[in-house]
Amino acid sequence: MTTVTVATADLGGFPAGQKAHPLVIERAAQVLRKEHGGLIIDSFVTRVGGRLACIFTHRDDPRIADLLTRVMEECRTLAGSLGLTGSGEAGRADLPVETGDGVLVFLSSGAAEGAWSEALARIFADPYTTPALVDDPLLRRGFTFTCTDGGFYPTPSGIYDLLAHIDDGASVVKVEGPETTVAAACTGADPALLLGTGRGCPPVAGVLAAVADSDFMPVSLCDAVPVCTKAVCLGFGIHDGMLIGPADLFDDPAFTRR
Repeated sequence: MTTVTVATADLGGFPAGQKAHPLVIERAAQVLRKEHGGLIIDSFVTRVGGRLACIFTHRDDPRIADLLTRVMEECRTLAGSLGLTGSGEAGRADLPVETGDGVLVFLSSGAAEGAWSEALARIFADPYTTPALVDDPLLRRGFTFTCTDGGFYPTPSGIYDLLAHIDDGASVVKVEGPETTVAAACTGADPALLLGTGRGCPPVAGVLAAVADSDFMPVSLCDAVPVCTKAVCLGFGIHDGMLIGPADLFDDPAFTRR
């Protein structure tokens, strides 16, 4: 089992936080690459609007937190030398993935805390959005949602309570299926989301459609300037811990807003 981690941070961008600087992205990539073959297996670094986004694979190790702190500190120092300052707010999510499976990495810009909660409820608890919740015997067993305040909601029995809790401002941070965790979301503004694609997960096409039909504007990575609430989806295959990809899955005319 490989763990996929996504970590994002607002370290400042130009102009006025619209795009993270390429030198900051390269610095993060350099720090992570030095750990390849050791603490981490593989990595991919990019930006979403003014946020730095680091995606990497590893085995569970408590030193990962220290590595992320070092990455963010070095990048913050470099950004400061370029006259860039951000809120410093950072988020992290982790998801276990079997080799041969894949992971969808959703990145957001211009989004509020908890922005993924409604989409997650539709994907994993609404059979009109995800017909596989009825058709697939494993998915029919339901999912359990965990919120930032510790709220714990099994579905389908707890769907009304879950929706009421989300409506009251709670944020979903984890979704667990009958066999494993299938989704994990960051906290804070512009949250990232990890979603599995293997056994016990809804079909990718339906997941993409559900996000595109939510409050997010689906865009390609190069169009993620935070002028409104936008979502990017990077799809990776996982093979022996290596990241295969990414595929920029919203870079498709099917998702063009009319």
